Amino acid sequence: MCVAAFGKVTELIGKNALVSFRGALKEVSAALLPKVKIGDTVVVHAGFATEIVKDPQKIYRDVVATDAYARQLLDGIEKENKRLHERELKIMNFCGTHEHTIVQYALRDLLPPNIQLISGPGCPVCVTPEEEIGLGLNLAKRKNIILTTYGDLLRVPTRWGSLEQLRYEGIDVRMVCDISQALNIAKTTNSEVVHFAVGFETTAPGTASVIQEAGNIENFSIISSHRITPPAMEEVILNSKMDILLSPGHVAMVIGTTPFDVLVKKYGIPCVITGFEPVDVLQAILQAMYHFGKDENSVINQYERVVKEKGNILAQNLINDTFTLKDASWRGVGILPQSRLVLKSEYRRFDAEAKFDIQLPEMEGVKSQTCLCGEVLKGLKPQACPNFGKECTPTNPAGPCMVTQEGACSIAYKNRSMILN
Repeated sequence: MCVAAFGKVTELIGKNALVSFRGALKEVSAALLPKVKIGDTVVVHAGFATEIVKDPQKIYRDVVATDAYARQLLDGIEKENKRLHERELKIMNFCGTHEHTIVQYALRDLLPPNIQLISGPGCPVCVTPEEEIGLGLNLAKRKNIILTTYGDLLRVPTRWGSLEQLRYEGIDVRMVCDISQALNIAKTTNSEVVHFAVGFETTAPGTASVIQEAGNIENFSIISSHRITPPAMEEVILNSKMDILLSPGHVAMVIGTTPFDVLVKKYGIPCVITGFEPVDVLQAILQAMYHFGKDENSVINQYERVVKEKGNILAQNLINDTFTLKDASWRGVGILPQSRLVLKSEYRRFDAEAKFDIQLPEMEGVKSQTCLCGEVLKGLKPQACPNFGKECTPTNPAGPCMVTQEGACSIAYKNRSMILN
């Protein structure tokens, strides 16, 4: 009864609020806070949002600044920095949650100025190309179809509009928390239910499990925009000047350490599989700096408490049994070989693209956008975009990086009072 938690309001539903506790969504009563707004950080106790936190950033920053172990890690980073003669180090993360931790806890401000923490293409909603979202827009407009997907994807703007706009127009587009909800809808309706599936290797096993569970259900199918991570990391290694890579801990939880080790051995770049607490990120940076410049070509697993060498074999088998790989476009990155998970031929009946014979929308003659999300996914600071905080805000996003909680622009905007540069 005495436990309270901090969370961020993501949606208001009548007298209730949908609150995100570091990504975990919970609907709570907002009856005690009639003036609460989307984006507010609230204290939740016994199912009620009880108070609005006035300066949440200060709370998070002080957590690190006053932590003894964090101080030891920062001292170790200073020592390694001197050993490396304070040379410029570019460190790219591949997970939106890493970027969220880095910004929320002001880790950039605590590190030496020559160490640059750069956000990479680690947000699955952000890297989904608008052409694939166009498939969903096309399909949702057809009769007798219910389109389901996750909340973030609904709001992603494209040159043809957004799924959220279609919902406002009366089209049956529904937000779900997981694909199982979409399958349950299909079991209770005669309409065709199409789930727009996005995510990396962490989300793909759930999709695979439901596809196998669906059996003979005839009114259920998916658009698979699932991507795998290693091709994007290899693209960054080949076409950028990063010195160190922070690998996504929960992707590694599924696929294990071997795929990352292959990249390290092939290219000789330090790569650390990293957890998501601020001390995890600091420890990963220290470990990478310790090994930097040394002839030690093996992936470093900072997240050993979760990540095993072989990963989750059951999850891997589900992916391998259900999906095959094909070349695919990534927003801002281009075509990456063998990077999109699509259903195998034996599950073709659940492939919405084949079932409804939908094609990628025509791009010629359509007015281009000025959104720089593609450049942000390759490391551009969100604040360098001329639209940031002006024509592009979380309530009026110009691109996906401002929509999703894992997007670098959204993270930077919501924590802009803490960001010095």
